[in-house]
Amino acid sequence: MAGTRTRRGTVALAAALVAAVPAGTFGLVAVSTYVGFGAASLLGLVLGVGWIVGVVRLLGAAAGCWMAAFGALLWLLALASVASARDSLILSTAGETVTARVTAAHDRPQGKQPSSSYDVVDGNGVPIPNGTVAAGLHAHAVGDLLTVRYDPRGVAQARLPENVDLLRDGAVALGVNAALMAGTAGLGVAVVRNGRPRRVPWRRGSAL
Repeated sequence: MAGTRTRRGTVALAAALVAAVPAGTFGLVAVSTYVGFGAASLLGLVLGVGWIVGVVRLLGAAAGCWMAAFGALLWLLALASVASARDSLILSTAGETVTARVTAAHDRPQGKQPSSSYDVVDGNGVPIPNGTVAAGLHAHAVGDLLTVRYDPRGVAQARLPENVDLLRDGAVALGVNAALMAGTAGLGVAVVRNGRPRRVPWRRGSAL
């Protein structure tokens, strides 16, 4: 009887962790859009800590800490992908197109995909809301004129028109969230079938 209750508790915990992925990513983006970034940050902290604690409880301290850290990184990636899709949706449906002038360039030559971002202002010299656009490394210079798609409310990040792709960003957001949900569900199934991973004690000379 006790084993059945434990099994049901594990299933419930795993289901909660799976459901928390889309609820957290899409929910936090919605809160940041309609309520504010501060509220979203506080809610994200609570949800993130709760999710990590849940993974540790599901897998045990030995494997759970490592898996929770890896899962948290994927969770942040999923959140970023949903935010990107949100920006594409806003820019596609409610954005405005303007000819802007570059006032500053910020280069990031390191990494696998070197890039630059550019601060832009409109024709009157007024900074565009959330008006830092991303492009290729050294693609533009201060004083260049760019066609920019921006959100008058300043919620979405301004972009070059060719970078506004709702289908692409939406597919990435759904794919990353689905992968994280599937991975979490897989861990739950493994624990239900096989129990928690057991910690193997290290013995001197075992690595020799």
